[in-house]
Amino acid sequence: MSLLHKTVLGLMPAVPRPLVRRLAGRYIAGETLDDLIRVAVDLHRQGYLTTVDVLGENSTTEEAAASARDEYIRAVERLSEAGLASQVSVKLTLLGLRFREDLARDLLETIVIHGESRGISVCIDMEDSSTTDAILRIFRAMRREHATVSVAIQAYLKRSRADVESLLPLEPAVRVCKGIYSEPPEIAYQDRSSIRRSYISLVKLLFEGGGFPAMATHDPQLLASCLRLARDLGKGPREYEVQMLLGVGERLRPRVLATGAPLRLYCPYGPDWYAYSVRRLKENPRMVGYIVKGVLSGSPFRRGHMA
Repeated sequence: MSLLHKTVLGLMPAVPRPLVRRLAGRYIAGETLDDLIRVAVDLHRQGYLTTVDVLGENSTTEEAAASARDEYIRAVERLSEAGLASQVSVKLTLLGLRFREDLARDLLETIVIHGESRGISVCIDMEDSSTTDAILRIFRAMRREHATVSVAIQAYLKRSRADVESLLPLEPAVRVCKGIYSEPPEIAYQDRSSIRRSYISLVKLLFEGGGFPAMATHDPQLLASCLRLARDLGKGPREYEVQMLLGVGERLRPRVLATGAPLRLYCPYGPDWYAYSVRRLKENPRMVGYIVKGVLSGSPFRRGHMA
């Protein structure tokens, strides 16, 4: 990382929010449900699948948790009305996990049941390591009753192989991702090569154990290894899928589709776009120059500058 990159990232809190919003437009499907549906319909027309995320986490009241549930219900209904066999991705802390695990479980089940009757599946997102045990408890309970529920597992956590092994009797669908939260070396791999090895071992374990891996990565080398593994094990495109974030990995998309693998794009939306947008910008060094130009000029960018 260059000194300029580090400096700009340190100054991100001072970057005007309208500028962040303009730059981050590629990463979010919009601030409203109407925005999200327009984006999702267009993506499905292009041959992609979608998973929809209501932005936000760490609700602190039952009212806020219930409001998040209601938004997911609305999203499920709108996706169904649009004829999209989509998926919603749910952060359980948004449903109150931090203060009441039973509340989060009950609100999640309402979303799951609503989705089942409308052809919309649910993926439980993974969050920081303090929530892993609770998330997996809830996933196990849901999966026993609802085959449409999947869960995310983070390859950089050293516990993840044992977690996946424990889930195999459920024939789980698992979104395998590298992991984004800052975790100490005692519990998480810190170097790229170790994370890659862990990632591939989890995908292989799922293939061999009767699970369904959703390979969520923009790492070309890692993705090539996973697709090669699928071929070597004789796995067809109905036995796995590839997932990517909206606005990331555009150059990889045609190569994935050319293999015949389903490609699902993660489409977040909602008024709580700022924290997610800053995280995406921090991951993209190319945006540093745009940020500098925007701050110096004092004006936001046109959408074309974000391609």
